Amino acid sequence: MEYKFSVIMTVYNELYLRETVDSLIGQTIGFETIQLIILDNGSTDNRIIRDEYAIRYPENILVIHKETGGVSSVRNTGLTRTSGRYIVFMTSGDMVDQDLFSKVFSFFEENTGKMDVASVPVFFFDDRKEHHPQDKKFRSGSRIVDLDMEWSATPFDMSGLFFAGETIRNLSFDETLHYSAESKFIQECLIKKHKLGVMASAHCYNRVQREKKESAMREAEKDPDWYLPRMSLYFQSIIDYYKKRTSLIPKFIQYALMQDIQEILLLKRIPAGVISRENEREYLERLSSVIKEIDDDVIMSQKDLKLERKMYALRIKHGNYPEIQYLDNDVELSYAGIPLYSVAMIKPRIEFIRLKNGQWVVEGWLYQFPQAGITQKVIAEVEDKLVQCDTFCDRSPLTCLNEPVLVYQSFRISFPAPAEESCRLRLGIDFNKKHVWLRSYSFERFSGLTEMYKAAYCICGSWCVRYDNGLVFRRIKKYDHWKAELRFLWELATSRKNRARRAAVCRAAVYVLRLWKRRPLWLISDRELRAGDNGEVFFRYMVAAHPEIDTRFVLLKESPEYAAIAQIGKVIPGDSRWRKLLQLASDYVISSQPSMVNTLPFHPKDEPFRDMIAKYRFIFLQHGVIENDLPGWLGRKRKNIFGFVTSAWPEFNAIINGQYGYSEKEVWLTGLPRFDLLDDGDNLRQITIMPTWRRYLMGEADPRTLVRPLAPEFFSSAFLSFYNDLLNNERLLHAAEKYGYTLAFFPHPELQPYLSAFQKNDAVAFLGPETAYREVYAKSALVLTDYTSAVFDFAYLRRPVLYAQFDRADFFSKQYSEGYFDFLRDGFGEVEYDLEHTVDRIIEYMADGCLMKDEYRSRADRFFAFDDRNSCQRVYEKLIEAGTVLDQS
Repeated sequence: MEYKFSVIMTVYNELYLRETVDSLIGQTIGFETIQLIILDNGSTDNRIIRDEYAIRYPENILVIHKETGGVSSVRNTGLTRTSGRYIVFMTSGDMVDQDLFSKVFSFFEENTGKMDVASVPVFFFDDRKEHHPQDKKFRSGSRIVDLDMEWSATPFDMSGLFFAGETIRNLSFDETLHYSAESKFIQECLIKKHKLGVMASAHCYNRVQREKKESAMREAEKDPDWYLPRMSLYFQSIIDYYKKRTSLIPKFIQYALMQDIQEILLLKRIPAGVISRENEREYLERLSSVIKEIDDDVIMSQKDLKLERKMYALRIKHGNYPEIQYLDNDVELSYAGIPLYSVAMIKPRIEFIRLKNGQWVVEGWLYQFPQAGITQKVIAEVEDKLVQCDTFCDRSPLTCLNEPVLVYQSFRISFPAPAEESCRLRLGIDFNKKHVWLRSYSFERFSGLTEMYKAAYCICGSWCVRYDNGLVFRRIKKYDHWKAELRFLWELATSRKNRARRAAVCRAAVYVLRLWKRRPLWLISDRELRAGDNGEVFFRYMVAAHPEIDTRFVLLKESPEYAAIAQIGKVIPGDSRWRKLLQLASDYVISSQPSMVNTLPFHPKDEPFRDMIAKYRFIFLQHGVIENDLPGWLGRKRKNIFGFVTSAWPEFNAIINGQYGYSEKEVWLTGLPRFDLLDDGDNLRQITIMPTWRRYLMGEADPRTLVRPLAPEFFSSAFLSFYNDLLNNERLLHAAEKYGYTLAFFPHPELQPYLSAFQKNDAVAFLGPETAYREVYAKSALVLTDYTSAVFDFAYLRRPVLYAQFDRADFFSKQYSEGYFDFLRDGFGEVEYDLEHTVDRIIEYMADGCLMKDEYRSRADRFFAFDDRNSCQRVYEKLIEAGTVLDQS
């Protein structure tokens, strides 16, 4: 039977399959005109739905089960069974408009023989809601596109494509090509006529699950087939095809090749160990030869490739750096007459603006493109006079395939506050001894300013700072602050920018709250859904010992602890706008968690509040003692912490002397508040297993609850395997029973929602999120961890700790960098690297009564700064001292 359409649908398990098939059954063209070939690509489920449809529609639906072979092999199997006039490829999860097939059929019939491929608009949904990046070609309406003239319309994946059956039944997907087989197939379909049908009046919808896509890309980069085989079987194959027939490669083919080259150019480096160094050199040579076949304008037309990577491609092609042209007030760089950028258009990013002891200090950074034989240095002037500008490199360069493509230069500008009423600072670049003044600036979150609003301002002492073709510093008088604020509120209230009017109301409300409060206001919190950490302990202390401070705790209403905390003192609902207003109006925001909701109210739309954020006083109580190197997470440029609580001399010194950017003014050696409530306990008979989380095995946190989903690779990870084997180890369970100990499993809070992912047994107690750390320590005789800082509390009690570091290389390359704390040299117990030795060591301690050995007790004595359980009092004194200093300044 001949159908109007054949739909080749690949399926792996049946999630979303019913939605997809139902959208085909409901087509206005009539489902009887559609042949649906469901290709089961090695599914592991019970296949009920696909077989159900095959029974209901035996004339239309054919189900083929194929246990082996890749997607190309499966699709080729489907192609041999098609009898439709037109063919479309889909995957389960995709959806289509009800009249799509009817409109596509009419379009093909009206343009018979003019093209072999037609394209319809695609809309992504699920994790990603947006139009396909190539949907711009539909803005000019339905038509036949000549790809030699409109080469950027070339499709590069199967999304929204319909094919003439008589053409593609003579073709097949390259089964030797594990990557880019789709691209090669599409190009072969377009080669004959160089035409593409564009039909703008109906849509198809592609389900995109971001984490799966990102995971697939990461896995591809680790596959040797993604490199040399792909280079020869795809890129070189296409180029050779045209070189045998003509000296010119059509631009639409170049464009399609460049779309796949983009993925390569996004690699900072080829992952170590994937291919040999010899193969890596060969791969880069072949990549260079392919890029040399691509025209400059095709390279520059790539929308998803940033300028630095386009310049890298052009550098490979031309074999040299860009040409330089010196102008009167600028320097321009270009390749073969195609302009790349001008130096004057580089934007410096201002990070901090401070007035300290009568001296202005402006800090920031800018990017520069590497240029052989050229010196580039940031310069600054105030009222036509050059001022001191220190430049340094505190960021690694951005690389492309191991080559630097973008270098960063940080700067610190210092100059005395002038005697005049105002002055202007402007920034420039000394480009090979030619001064080029920069035309526009950008401002980071803690700068106090934003380029989005002309009236934005920041108050520093008796000065007002604004952005107007440079930084303008002006002395203010008694009411000038309010005048500046009214101008800013008026701009926000009359702006059409997203949320600007709402920001005007919020700013006004913050000022009202500041005038309304009659005593200091401190907001305290732990996690959004949980208390039980340093925040709760400090909150209890403040309510009991210092009622003169208006202290409030922040917690989501659905937290199981909300009612209990409300019995202690005032609680602010964590998801309320009231919470954000109070954060900006409060004297201190104090938390054990340096999350965005705590450190940056109104993020990411915080431009209208930058001046308030610059003066925001966030106190980091910490979740544990810092042992690793974390400036990328907790550094001043990232969090701008006002008070950074520490507990140990080595920790304190590591932060002061490290790359965090803090001084002794911000880093406070007080001890953790929860140390005050640690219970020495008695009759300790519990062995607690406390692993930390693995960021690289989890997805992005939900912005409201901050709960992270598990990544697909979690379930096949060495992490899950190790702890499942440990929790169910017969020798360990037998020894615990023999020596009279119970076993408990208490993973990091990020893993608490997923306790069911671990294999339980009746001999091990799984401790959920309702369990407080101090309760665990009060019952435990020994704690086994891997890297978590939470066990420092246990060492504070002088009880034994063990470390199981079976995945050390992965952890310190993917999650944290090793810091001052060396587990072998400084740890409070032995370090083991595999399951058997870990079990041996736990049993050894159980047999000896779980006593901390003298060597490790001495280490603990030297490590901690205090042993007196007065940490809350010291934190309070630091807060009062810091507030007094600010008031005096």
